Amino acid sequence: MKKWILLVGVFFLSFMPFLAESQILDPCHYSTEGTDFWLGLMQNRSSGAEHYLEITVTSRLGAQVTVTYGPTETLIGNYTVGPNSSIPISIDYKLVEATGSESVENKGIHLKATNSVNVYALNYRTQSSDVAVIYPTESLGKEYFAMCYSPRYTTGNESNSEFLIVASADNTTVKITPSRNTDQGKAANVPFTVSLNKGQSYQVQAGNTDTSGKEDLTGSFVTANKPIAFFSGAKAVTIPVSGFVSASYDHIYEQIPPTSTWGKEFYVVPLQSRIKDTYRVLAAEDGTVVRIEANNVTVTLKRGQFHEFELSSSQASRIMSSKKVLLAQYCRSQRADGNSGVGDPFMT
Repeated sequence: MKKWILLVGVFFLSFMPFLAESQILDPCHYSTEGTDFWLGLMQNRSSGAEHYLEITVTSRLGAQVTVTYGPTETLIGNYTVGPNSSIPISIDYKLVEATGSESVENKGIHLKATNSVNVYALNYRTQSSDVAVIYPTESLGKEYFAMCYSPRYTTGNESNSEFLIVASADNTTVKITPSRNTDQGKAANVPFTVSLNKGQSYQVQAGNTDTSGKEDLTGSFVTANKPIAFFSGAKAVTIPVSGFVSASYDHIYEQIPPTSTWGKEFYVVPLQSRIKDTYRVLAAEDGTVVRIEANNVTVTLKRGQFHEFELSSSQASRIMSSKKVLLAQYCRSQRADGNSGVGDPFMT
């Protein structure tokens, strides 16, 4: 069972690198607070246990909130959140959780508020949960790379690496270049396109034919002619992937920022009550030089390439790069970390 670990500011140090970047790269909205949001929930492990989706809305000022889904904006509900308060909104996972690979679905969620709010999305299944901070529509972009993890191959299609696209506007053309072969047979590194309307979603999962656990969609490249919301992770993973095939495995899920907001300087801190943490740094350009100060390591990455490393519970670190990168921090599987009873995989 996953036990929640208090993470103060980790999200802003990893998946929101523009807050640590002194140079503004693009004239976009650098905040997680807003009045309009598009989001989606990727596929979690199969059911048979308690399973639900939950959106949490917080507000400084108080707001009226409307939640709909799909191209026709089918109403999920109207809600009121008070000043300096939060509300949970539970949704049946069968209604809006993405299923399968490479099919257009009407499962994009649209949340509108009368005042500025922050939004968080949880996909809960017993012993397999993760949560993401959701970006407002004005923070969305048109160019993304996926950050996932190697699937737990011993469970077959229970564990696909995956990413999800949600369209915020009609007539959105999306070009997808998967880094690995997909579940439905799209070839690695060969682009293909899909057309989406507002409120439609498109999930891509890796095939699980590689028994070494290498069918990892990290580095997949996605562009669109209109802003899209982009999410990536996996149905279920063990972290690290090798040596712990019987260890706890969980869903990982995060909203990914567009490349225009990536940064060059990061500070990471260890998770509480863990022996080690796992990290990945992903490059958007060839010739990206990354230095990890805590272990005195320097690596050079190509476009779409990542470097995975570990730091101990006593190691905070500054990470510097010559060109913009995306950084992810992963919590390791419980049994991979001394079976302390604390934690299981999640990504931030």
